[in-house]
Amino acid sequence: MSHSWSKVSKPVGLLVAALLAISMLAAWSSPSSSSKGSSPAQVKTSAATRAKGGTVTVAYLPGTQPVYIFPLFPGTDDTCEEIFWFVEQFWRPLYWFGEGAALSYNPALSIANPPVYSNDRRTVTITLKDWKWSDGTAVTTRDVQFWMNLLIAEKDNYADYVPGYIPDNIASINYKNSTTFSITFKQAYNTTWLLENQLSLLFAIPQHAWDKTSANGPIGNYDLTTKGAVAVYKFLNAESSTLNTYATNPLWQVVDGPFRLSSYQANSEVTMAPNTHYSGPDKPSLSKVEFLNFTSDSAEYDELLSGMLDYGYVPFNDMPSARRVTSLGYSIVPWGQAGMNYAIYNYLNSTVGPLFQQLYIRQALQHLVDQAGMIKTALYGAGIPSYGPIPPYQPQPTSPSGQLLADSTERSNPYPYSVEDAIGLLESHGWSVHPDGVDTCSRPGTGANECGAGIPAGRQLSFTFEYATGVIQDEIESQLFASDASAAGVHITQKPVPVSVVNSISACTKGSPCTWQAGYYYLGGWQYGVPINYPVGSVIFGCGAYYVGGYCSHTLDSLMETAETSPDVSALYPYENFLNQNVPVLWLPLQPYQFSAIKNQLHGTTPQNMGYWVTPEFWSLSS
Repeated sequence: MSHSWSKVSKPVGLLVAALLAISMLAAWSSPSSSSKGSSPAQVKTSAATRAKGGTVTVAYLPGTQPVYIFPLFPGTDDTCEEIFWFVEQFWRPLYWFGEGAALSYNPALSIANPPVYSNDRRTVTITLKDWKWSDGTAVTTRDVQFWMNLLIAEKDNYADYVPGYIPDNIASINYKNSTTFSITFKQAYNTTWLLENQLSLLFAIPQHAWDKTSANGPIGNYDLTTKGAVAVYKFLNAESSTLNTYATNPLWQVVDGPFRLSSYQANSEVTMAPNTHYSGPDKPSLSKVEFLNFTSDSAEYDELLSGMLDYGYVPFNDMPSARRVTSLGYSIVPWGQAGMNYAIYNYLNSTVGPLFQQLYIRQALQHLVDQAGMIKTALYGAGIPSYGPIPPYQPQPTSPSGQLLADSTERSNPYPYSVEDAIGLLESHGWSVHPDGVDTCSRPGTGANECGAGIPAGRQLSFTFEYATGVIQDEIESQLFASDASAAGVHITQKPVPVSVVNSISACTKGSPCTWQAGYYYLGGWQYGVPINYPVGSVIFGCGAYYVGGYCSHTLDSLMETAETSPDVSALYPYENFLNQNVPVLWLPLQPYQFSAIKNQLHGTTPQNMGYWVTPEFWSLSS
């Protein structure tokens, strides 16, 4: 059989270009010290000296322009550009996360004061700060109640709803007065998990402006009944689906965030202007921020080379020519991610599912992943190896008390790249190994030295691996994996498919055909941020979750439940160790989100937050 890459002859041109880009990465200058600042607090100290005015142009990745504005957003619009770069610039959640590069809880930018826990961690009391809506009306608990009533009535239409969690796990809510309310949960939780993965979902939305059922209808208290809440939701959802009225609809001009929407052109641009009544710690100094949509990476790169973008990116496949960008007065800054990166096995596939059910096969496949080679060749040295739910990215996540959320085990690789070790595992479990051919099961059965349940004699160790067309870094990593696997007789058929396909095929529902076999989904894995700041992957790895191809371990479910409910952060560690050792997915390097190109005249953008939160209210331009 042939491979697009072979073990002995990798594409020299691409590899040399990649290594050249790596050397350039080390030489590239970072943004000037005036544009740095490890946290918004540091930027805030110089707020009085920030230049006023100016327009900053920012590039969206192709096809990511937001297309939904109502904060109760559906799953189809659950993207960082939709939420953190758009909705939350207008309507801030009660609790803001993101401080400098870290995912940390940021009390200064939060609408509510830190939560107070009581009743053996079952009750949380929240007091709102003295914030105002852009029309001068106070933000009150009635606005929180409005949000909660719509969420309870339409939870199935909310992207971050997970059965059994908010609002299902709430026993009662007491709106004590205009500034204070309390929530009593049905059970006690770890308070860090509760803040980061549940209270992080709460919003206040303007009841005095939005509690209506038609454009010309009166404002009422419709949300106080389920029927009324459904009617209000349907109205707001319909208004949010009418993109051409976004900038003119008075509904969307009542905001409490640092910006308001000033213009919106579908498939083209989103322009935000400062909310002059913003109650946060610093008012925006810019006159406008324009987010521009492009049809392709090449279109964005052409605009970048013209100097018309202030905050763009160098596409992965253009990294070898990045000196063209730095010569124009830009700094290249890799935007690191916090999360986990992996390819998914389809455990429900009738043909290859029995293969992936075997732990030793998953261990062997992990031994065939050369993460160091992938980082060097595909990611220009900017990736991070991952062996579990919290790769060793920096800064490492901590609880509010400063305790590390990652066990030290997470920083070690239990299955390092080794073709020899992969072959040893397969041979000891009844496989006839044929390097550069196809391995076959020669000892069927369920014994310790046999192939395993559902694997008949003669079954070949072969499967199809899908990845997104046109995503150069994923393509290179897929080719490297297939080439290295071939050395152990594992036959991988590579299948590039459109991004839209590769993002949807893993979401198989009960009774639906799940014909795909294994896949590497665009940007891969799961990036931390709402609704997973505290890294318990119940919505990813839990039995019944669809994110990982039908994987189910009741042991893992129990470990995740303990991590959510135990008061001690160390309860996370057994869960992390289980994923580290049991490899339910194919762990791959954590990629940078993008290689940002930031004009040297633009300040306050770095460090870029690993959870994708952006705070343009701290940005400024100099001449």
